[in-house]
Amino acid sequence: LRAHLASPVLRPTAAMLLAAAPEQGVAHLLDEQGQVVRSFKDCRPGPRGLCTARAAVVSAEASRSFTHVWAGGKEQPQYRCQAPERLGPILATSDAAHVVGGAVSGKLYLWQLSTGRLLLAWNGHFRGVTALATVAADGYLVTAGEDAILHVWSFASLLSAAASDAAPPPRALRTWTAHTLSVTDVAVAECGPHSLIASASLDQSLRVWRLADGVRRCFHRVEASAPLTAAAIDPAHRALYAGTSEGRLLRSPLLHEPAAGAAAGGGGGGGG
Repeated sequence: LRAHLASPVLRPTAAMLLAAAPEQGVAHLLDEQGQVVRSFKDCRPGPRGLCTARAAVVSAEASRSFTHVWAGGKEQPQYRCQAPERLGPILATSDAAHVVGGAVSGKLYLWQLSTGRLLLAWNGHFRGVTALATVAADGYLVTAGEDAILHVWSFASLLSAAASDAAPPPRALRTWTAHTLSVTDVAVAECGPHSLIASASLDQSLRVWRLADGVRRCFHRVEASAPLTAAAIDPAHRALYAGTSEGRLLRSPLLHEPAAGAAAGGGGGGGG
């Protein structure tokens, strides 16, 4: 099962979940009661190969180098485009203008969503790309790979490189190399240039980085007892969450949380 929180534009008044069963070749848009609102046929995404772009749904096939786009409420894809190689994770910008895909070779691809035209391809990682995220209102693209590296790219520089054949290859604005094994997931808590970026890794660590920091070190680290496969951050920057390969869910506070006993004791003393 591949699942993705659906864009609110698909249905503004309710929370929706987009889930795909690749072996059945179909994805469903589900409401809060789990009822099917809409179906999308010929959908066989790989891990993190499913995303929404306002009223559109985008899927990268797990076994072939095709990306499908559904729009206009139709069950069949509106169009499909082929990449030079098989893609892993894909991501659509919040304005639904562009789609980014990461390949098993480590290359990154940028498409124009409305036309399916490939705008840019560049070498991002030494090994396969595992996760993608945007930060600061699509101002930056975060990429992670099996090479244990995270890069942050300026979206303006990517579009500038796409607009000129003579432009040099894009260069990462930030590069973080503290992980020792593959980075499996990336999560973002937005706060403009002070946004937090969390990365989960097979090295059993969850690390947090600040977009504004120019240093290569993370400012917070959580060690787990098993490889990590998923990450999330409280939007209010209060806590980190991670999923392990053993099926456990971990929580780590980012803010100081007083012990319940200490809080209760303080209240009792004030009352006396």
